[in-house]
Amino acid sequence: MAAAVTSKLEAGNFRAAIRIICSNDTPVPVNLETLQTLQQKHPAAASDRRPPSDPAGNQRFEPLQVSKEDVLRALRSFPLGSSGGPDGLAPQHINDLLAGATDDSLQSALVVW
Repeated sequence: MAAAVTSKLEAGNFRAAIRIICSNDTPVPVNLETLQTLQQKHPAAASDRRPPSDPAGNQRFEPLQVSKEDVLRALRSFPLGSSGGPDGLAPQHINDLLAGATDDSLQSALVVW
């Protein structure tokens, strides 16, 4: 618990640190009952599921248009301490890079795929 609180405090996420300290939550036991409960909440995909179709040339699929401002707004909407995944790259890292940038090449690269 100390490591989790320290991590949140270092990221500036005081609310999450306090929530961890005040929480009475404990991990669930690893057993068959827990597995069955999770499988009920998250059933497997249907076996007769149709594969996704290729949107190229299909009138029903419109390409998504995203502006630089949309990307910035989305990045700034993440709460402090948010993580992007196993690589540890947080939205705050990208915000810091954008704030210190001398031109808009990184911002442009985030929009273009």
